Amino acid sequence: MARNILILCDPARAAAKVSAIAQTSGSTLGFVNTCVDPLAPKTSGSRIEQEREYGGASFHAFDEPLSVATAIAQLAGYADAIIVDRLDDWATRLSRFYKDDSEQITAELTSVSSVMSAHLADVLLVSALPSQGKDEAAVLHRRMLDEFRRVCTEVLDLTRG
Repeated sequence: MARNILILCDPARAAAKVSAIAQTSGSTLGFVNTCVDPLAPKTSGSRIEQEREYGGASFHAFDEPLSVATAIAQLAGYADAIIVDRLDDWATRLSRFYKDDSEQITAELTSVSSVMSAHLADVLLVSALPSQGKDEAAVLHRRMLDEFRRVCTEVLDLTRG
């Protein structure tokens, strides 16, 4: 059965550790980059033809700021492990893009949980620690972490030593 791992860390400093965890799953690795502008049609939802370097390993990458579940499912067709980078940034993009559409946000989160529950490949969700802010993005990020913990087989906190 594939593993679903939530990794809490300083994403800018933990790339090598996250990459090493992904490499324990196999040699074919996928990467979902949520840190792109949703209105950038040339990159959003499109496969990057060159492999992308992350933490010392080479990954097949998708730039996908909104429909993360679709990117996971596409990569799971051939990847042993998939890193979804920056749940905290994804929460910011979802809350901005779907500002007045909470149903669409719920659908996006449910879709990710469903794809992870199918255990098609190991999925590593990378996130900064949640803030205690009351803005929409902070609230959504905490909700996201709570929902995804339910389908994760492991939660790793790399913020502590």
